[in-house]
Amino acid sequence: MEFNKLHLAVAGAVTLVVAIGVSIVLGNLPDGGADGVVEEDAAFLYVGGQALPADFADQHPALAEQINAELEARYGLTPDQLYDEASRPEGFRVVLTLDKALQEAAEETSGEAGVVAVEPGTGAVLCYYGAEAETGTDQIGTAAPHPPSSVFDMITAATALEAGASIESWWSDEETDVTLAEAVKNSNVGAMDAVAVEYGVEAVLETAKGMGLNAIADGQGTVYDLSAGGYEGLDPSDFGSYPVSVVDMASVYATIAAGGLQADTHFIDRVIDSGDAAIDADEEIATSQALNETTAQDLQFLGLGESEAIEDRDFFGVGADFHGETTQSWFVGAIPQLSVAAWANGSAASDGGIPLWQNVIDTAIEVNDYEAEQLPGASGAGDDLTDGIADDDGKIDPDSEYCEANPDDPGCGASESASESASPSEDASSEDTEPEPDPTSDEPEPDPTSDEPEPDPTTEDCNWPLC
Repeated sequence: MEFNKLHLAVAGAVTLVVAIGVSIVLGNLPDGGADGVVEEDAAFLYVGGQALPADFADQHPALAEQINAELEARYGLTPDQLYDEASRPEGFRVVLTLDKALQEAAEETSGEAGVVAVEPGTGAVLCYYGAEAETGTDQIGTAAPHPPSSVFDMITAATALEAGASIESWWSDEETDVTLAEAVKNSNVGAMDAVAVEYGVEAVLETAKGMGLNAIADGQGTVYDLSAGGYEGLDPSDFGSYPVSVVDMASVYATIAAGGLQADTHFIDRVIDSGDAAIDADEEIATSQALNETTAQDLQFLGLGESEAIEDRDFFGVGADFHGETTQSWFVGAIPQLSVAAWANGSAASDGGIPLWQNVIDTAIEVNDYEAEQLPGASGAGDDLTDGIADDDGKIDPDSEYCEANPDDPGCGASESASESASPSEDASSEDTEPEPDPTSDEPEPDPTSDEPEPDPTTEDCNWPLC
């Protein structure tokens, strides 16, 4: 398999389709929402209160199934308890997290492609489109995972940072040495594989699980549920080729955007009764601080993109192409308010995942009036490790890029060279030896017949061995 990596190559104009309708993220308000928005009478509503299209479930059967499963798990309700104009006018109504404008922008996607947006810090899914109607399978859900290529590098880098390495730690990329920062920014396959091997499959996947990855498949299609553990058979140097779901990667990058706070992805904002009052959920959305804030800060810095790409604002992201039986293209990235993952395959991948990603981001900025926020830059945390480029004795090739940049590092042989130059040679030391006194010197030897007696070794005043 050949990897052809793209990283933040955001270029060219993308036509912005501004969807009609304003979506407002609502709180759990009994009157139906903020700013006087009133929910329509329908079983399922967008977050802004508008009814979903009548054929929504037919167009998105896998998504409808996920929504119904969440409804039962969190609220103990089934579809036959929901509003129906003819038979259940007093039934419950479900207000989804889906934003009408973003969902309509996402559904502009054509071909074998998909895009999903997740809100950092809450896990709310604001749009979800997996081309089910065209392909027969939800292309962004767990049923259709895809090899992530270098999009996975953020997880591998997070593992190293959480273990105490800095972004300036050094790693071997086959014939050259690079820092972790360079390896992520340039998608250096060898170096990122070396990082994964250094920390191991379990450490990397435990980090991935904390960040929001739920499952990963091996080359034979065996799916590993990360909540169950047990990763035998997986090779740390193959993470770029092990398929993962697009929605999970959107969740992973949302965790980075939220300063390391992970929130489980979900589709239901609230359930309301016939009086527009929100009912309590049996199960709330789980959140956890998956990463140190400094780790998230450094990951944002590693993926920092060109601000001109989206409304002169900071964002971070990683793009990649995977060449297997067909070409698959990814772009996953985030602004502080929204994480978006886009994937395309075959002919739809010719422009990469970038246009799909940018269309959703631009729409979200337009309709939700997201303010531009500056990302903080590198934290400076961690140790500048060189274990990844040293041999078993801790020695580093003196001709390496690292030693060229750090010639005084003892691992490059600097201390040995200094020691050798400071230590005198055998010949020099012999020349500097104090000469023996000349036995023919004019200085007289003491007179052995001197009247002063020699000390008696048996005297009581002698304190051996000082006498």
